[in-house]
Amino acid sequence: MNAALAVKSLELNSLYGSVRIVLSSETRTDVMPEQADAYSLSVLGGKGLRESAINDSNGSADLAIRFVEYIDPVTQKTRYGVDYWSITRYWTVDHAYRSVAETVYETAVRGEFACPTLTLTRERFARGLTGFYDVTDVI
Repeated sequence: MNAALAVKSLELNSLYGSVRIVLSSETRTDVMPEQADAYSLSVLGGKGLRESAINDSNGSADLAIRFVEYIDPVTQKTRYGVDYWSITRYWTVDHAYRSVAETVYETAVRGEFACPTLTLTRERFARGLTGFYDVTDVI
């Protein structure tokens, strides 16, 4: 992650609070377990705003990082989520402010490039983010 993005993330967290963990394969979530399915469906059906993905040779996704706008199934308010899914793990976080969630999205995309969780060919790293991902909007 570059320094400017790290500073922006810290500033936004101090101003607006940290993200809420909605789903995770590795840690506790901040939503009640019985609400996990409702959140999962709401995020999956949310309006896609940005996306980065790595596809397998057969065209199926091995990793997808999506930034979405969705309606919280409990409060019925608009929230912004980052949905990270790969063949090795998954997590979803959200926030009421778009700028906070969008910073998390960019951090996740750059973080996957810096420390990949998938075993990838050397060629993927040769051209930076645009060569690493099959689809990305992070430059």
